[in-house]
Amino acid sequence: MKIFHMGDWHIGKLVNGFYMTEDQEFIIEQIYKAIEKEKPDVVLIAGDLYDRSVPPVHAVELLNKTMKKIVKDLNTNVIALAGNHDSNERVEFASSLLRDSGLYIVGNLKRKIDKIVLEDEYGKVNFYPIPYADVPVVRDLFEDENVKTHDLAMQKIISEILNDFNEDERNIAVAHGYVTQMKEDNFEALEESDSEKPLSIGGTEYINSKHFEKFNYTALGHLHGPQKVGSDKIRYSGSLMKYSFSEVNQKKGITIVDIDENGDVDIEIYNLKPRRDFRVKTGTLEEIIKGFDNSSENYEDYIKVILKDKGELLDPMAKLRSIYPNVMELTREERVSRNSSRNVATNIKEKSKITLFKNFYEDIMDEGCSEEEINVIEKIIEASEKGGE
Repeated sequence: MKIFHMGDWHIGKLVNGFYMTEDQEFIIEQIYKAIEKEKPDVVLIAGDLYDRSVPPVHAVELLNKTMKKIVKDLNTNVIALAGNHDSNERVEFASSLLRDSGLYIVGNLKRKIDKIVLEDEYGKVNFYPIPYADVPVVRDLFEDENVKTHDLAMQKIISEILNDFNEDERNIAVAHGYVTQMKEDNFEALEESDSEKPLSIGGTEYINSKHFEKFNYTALGHLHGPQKVGSDKIRYSGSLMKYSFSEVNQKKGITIVDIDENGDVDIEIYNLKPRRDFRVKTGTLEEIIKGFDNSSENYEDYIKVILKDKGELLDPMAKLRSIYPNVMELTREERVSRNSSRNVATNIKEKSKITLFKNFYEDIMDEGCSEEEINVIEKIIEASEKGGE
């Protein structure tokens, strides 16, 4: 059986004031072509279909259009579940009416997971969709006050699944959360992105990957960087596209999973090309403007600029956007505070006027005063003091 594993579409996402919907539709068109070429039996979307619990109208329209195209026009099954960005109830709405058409959308977590059974020439493949649920929801569902972390919550959910589990058949879990390995009593940190919303604080969001050992494959969502968790049997597909500048070096795509008659999996990646990439440019304002190469650069890319200029600049954003209209962020290269080399606790009254000015100048201009400038300031201070007598 051939499976397309995806996740974290975040349809309708707004990044630094820019709606990503047009870019998302551009990527989705490539997914249609990939389905036509590879002919998967099912497409898995492991949570975060939308970016917000109440998505904008254009986001709902795009997802509806996409599901119709994949399921009806391309005759391909879809199994999708709610992530931490989604409204479980909204995602679940009318889902029972869609199952006969091959669209399986799971929003609300149930104590007993309803497995979805698909078949190929070798027999059954059982899919266990586990939508995201906050810890208190799982605690109430299982009536167990000891469930206080996502790890304990998932342990409860998987234990319930294993009560009715046939290891002689092929079994696939689809889940949304921070699943990682436990090493020396500590959870191993994976590659994270700035566009991910934390599930909790203080380490309680981590889920031990050992809970999924009995599954032939576990399709995960939540982390936006494509990566495996220990082995190829447990993987994050990554997000539909880049949603932050922390993802500039990530390659987005579809994880293609081939599961054979014995339950062994083979993994391939089908790369997806964005309409507008996320890039970071560093240099002086002049260097960045003069360095633009129309022959090799997409001027419409989303850009973060880190300026190395010292001193004030006149409307640098307008100048940059005259070349790169989609500059999202503009920052100055981090300055090394000179306060560390002087006693900032010293009382201002104990400092001379020229020392105060030199400190002020260094903080603003990120460089020291020249001897000529100091001489000029000394004369100005002297003249002002005489005028005040």
